[in-house]
Amino acid sequence: MKEPLVREDFVSPIIGVSFLLLFLLLVFISYNFRSYISTILLANISPKNLNEKNISESNRNKKAGIWLTIFFLFVLAILVFNFLSFNSTYLKSLKSSGYLFLSIGTVSVLFIIKYILKKLIGKVFHQERLTELSFRQLGLKDKGYGVILFPFLILYNFSLPLKEISFIIIISISCFYLILRWVNGFLLGIKYGNIPYFYSFLYICTLEILPVALVIKVFSDPILSILAQ
Repeated sequence: MKEPLVREDFVSPIIGVSFLLLFLLLVFISYNFRSYISTILLANISPKNLNEKNISESNRNKKAGIWLTIFFLFVLAILVFNFLSFNSTYLKSLKSSGYLFLSIGTVSVLFIIKYILKKLIGKVFHQERLTELSFRQLGLKDKGYGVILFPFLILYNFSLPLKEISFIIIISISCFYLILRWVNGFLLGIKYGNIPYFYSFLYICTLEILPVALVIKVFSDPILSILAQ
């Protein structure tokens, strides 16, 4: 008796539903906050387009920011899901839904912990204004990253011929995003907080670079396995 044929282009229903919900969320955000999204994307392409009047903390922009942050976190969870589901040696007993919920939970918990730590550091060193400015400017990069990365995640999950090239693009965009985020955070501390170079660099290493290094350590095997295909 022949073994059942395994389709390499098959996508788990849970991931298909997740992408559909994310797409509908992006449509909702684009329809209601089109100008805000345009400003976010322009600000990420060229910092000169970052206008405080356009990113003012009005109620409408706050709602748009919350929705885009939620979208960014779910996109990040999908990205983590792709690496977790590929490297099944870590969590063999979990199904696709388990991987997805684990990814969402991990991303959410880490985001909350990071937010609390930044708030505490701002209060301890009396840099609340710098902390808020950091949240605002680095948050712009997070939101832009989520919007830009989403279509390439769709290609990676649903287009087998473009899987390899979309993966390379995802890695390239992610590296560029992280470098911009680190440089921007470093310069914010020096320019607006009058923080010495050493302490600004130490802050970035502790809260930005170290968590990414740990994530790369965890996911290095699946990433190399995908690149080797």
